[in-house]
Amino acid sequence: MKYLRFYYFAFFKNNNHFDGHIFSLMILELSFFFLIMFILLLFDRFALDQTRAMFAYRGFGILINIFFLYLLYLLLVKNGKSELIYKEFIDHPMNTRKNRIVCYVIWGALILLPMVTATILQGYII
Repeated sequence: MKYLRFYYFAFFKNNNHFDGHIFSLMILELSFFFLIMFILLLFDRFALDQTRAMFAYRGFGILINIFFLYLLYLLLVKNGKSELIYKEFIDHPMNTRKNRIVCYVIWGALILLPMVTATILQGYII
């Protein structure tokens, strides 16, 4: 759980002041979305057609993302947990440039994994 809190903290826009929680919420929500999409594609080959169908109705996908974003907002920002997470990690030894770069690499991989998986399952690469 500590690593997930740091992952959320790593994407605050301004490290000197607490004002970047919206950006962090969006990154966290998109990370969960792409991770779920990757797992769905990895374990269910027929999910590729379902994923295409979901994105064909983009309004449905957008509504799901907005719902999860609002849920994260309620869990983290509205209750003041974002401020506690910020205070916990601002002077923590884990808060290094290297660890922040690792968080950005994880985020980039989470965006690319569903696309690469779908491409491989379609037989375009292998």
